[in-house]
Amino acid sequence: MPKIIWEGNQDWNRNFKDKQLPAHANKISRPDNIIKSSLPYGILPMLICFSAVIIKKNISNEFIFNLWFMPLGFIIGFIIALPMHEYLHAIFYPKNATVFVGVCLKRIAAYAVSFYPISRKRFIIMSLAPMLLGVIPLLIFIFCPVHHKPLLTVCIIPSFMGLISPSPDYMDVFAVLRQVPKNAKIQASNEGLFWYN
Repeated sequence: MPKIIWEGNQDWNRNFKDKQLPAHANKISRPDNIIKSSLPYGILPMLICFSAVIIKKNISNEFIFNLWFMPLGFIIGFIIALPMHEYLHAIFYPKNATVFVGVCLKRIAAYAVSFYPISRKRFIIMSLAPMLLGVIPLLIFIFCPVHHKPLLTVCIIPSFMGLISPSPDYMDVFAVLRQVPKNAKIQASNEGLFWYN
């Protein structure tokens, strides 16, 4: 397991101490505004979640939520899952890596940063790992009997959050699949993502 350093609340534009890139490293082309550009990547996960709700509602033919449990769903979906998302990124780095994990409360955002080079395959797995925070509650929501309304309510918000919040990660995976050769290493820096052989 890598060395994970929890940094707490930090400024979003914080620069980290870079690890030197090889001279022949190639920058992976990514949009300037990552959040705005990644919004379309959240459409399919959002539709999957809405479809699950509509199907469950149509099958049961009744209101399937207990609104008293909605605040708990928000607490799990936002307060707990936000840093957990970044920890899931962090644990997929190699054991020699150092990963800085923190939040920026001003932007309601979190980060996991490491400048350790990883394989293309590991990068893809690391990027997609936080999907589990949406997949698991969505599966519970789908298979849970409708009379367990508190559980359905608590699961649906983390489902949406867990599947939509990795939108920038989905975008990065598509960029890597298009631009990075299979046997290349990928390394982050303060200037973006780079690949090299």
